[in-house]
Amino acid sequence: MIIDDKLMNYVLYKMRTIAEVRRKAQTLKLQDEYIDDAIEYLIEAGYLDDDNYCKKYVENVIRLKNASRTEIKNDLLRKGVNEDTIDKYVYTDITLDFEEESAKILAKKKFKLGTELLKVKKYLLSKGYAYDSVSKAIDNLGDLNDNNIVE
Repeated sequence: MIIDDKLMNYVLYKMRTIAEVRRKAQTLKLQDEYIDDAIEYLIEAGYLDDDNYCKKYVENVIRLKNASRTEIKNDLLRKGVNEDTIDKYVYTDITLDFEEESAKILAKKKFKLGTELLKVKKYLLSKGYAYDSVSKAIDNLGDLNDNNIVE
């Protein structure tokens, strides 16, 4: 199968989800039958794999930034990944530990700026952190506050 050069470049530039490729193909005004055939070919050739995309995305977030599991899930949903696939990679013990550590880091940063504990808690909850992760982060801050060891 011959694939449109612009579509192929789009896929080769970086990992993409099936939904992203479909949207791009539609903006290129390609015919629906062609789009379906092209996506099928790209999946068979190994260029598109939402399962692998989701796994790599979660690994990169864990490696590069602080985020809640809800934030990660919402990002993947926006990219068009199936919710069952997302849940398989986002709701694991590794991401739970990551979320708790991430919440502690953000809470510590906010607390250093002189923000009250209640406001720190509200901030973390608004960012999508689980209540348990926020509670552990706040408890950690309370211990720091009691010992006057805020770094």
